[in-house]
Amino acid sequence: MALQKLAASNTKVEETLLRIKDISMKRRSVFLSESGATAVEFALILPLLLVLILGLIDFGRLGFVQVSVTSASREGARLSSLDSTGTGSTQTIISYVQAAAPNAAKVSALDGTAALTVLVNQCSSAQSGENTTVTASTNFKWLLPVSLLTLASNSASSLSNFTITSTGTMRCMN
Repeated sequence: MALQKLAASNTKVEETLLRIKDISMKRRSVFLSESGATAVEFALILPLLLVLILGLIDFGRLGFVQVSVTSASREGARLSSLDSTGTGSTQTIISYVQAAAPNAAKVSALDGTAALTVLVNQCSSAQSGENTTVTASTNFKWLLPVSLLTLASNSASSLSNFTITSTGTMRCMN
């Protein structure tokens, strides 16, 4: 009788071990079938992550260039307004504006070949109370592939040729 109980318990142990083995094989097959899921998820998320990072960099550059161009045009208008006779050299003002924002054009073009374009409307010595204006502008090139947006919409074509312009206006000190 003791041998029968031992044999019965032995078979129960074997059945339990087989069940455990079946369960572990099923779990192993589930894990094996999901082995490439991480790579696929990464491949799906990577383009979005790159667009987000490049967008942050681009808008940071855009903000820097806009602030630099605005400051430079304001400084040029200030210099032009302080020349009470209106006989100051336009080239001196243009050089001053370009020196006020030396890296704006380099950062906006990414290749260092762009220049800051400056237009000056100086005070005349005959009129009092008039304004002088200095306009500074530069072209901006995107890191993001903005040309892909032009395929989706006609209104996005203006994004690829983007010009940052700022005008500084001050009253002449006659």
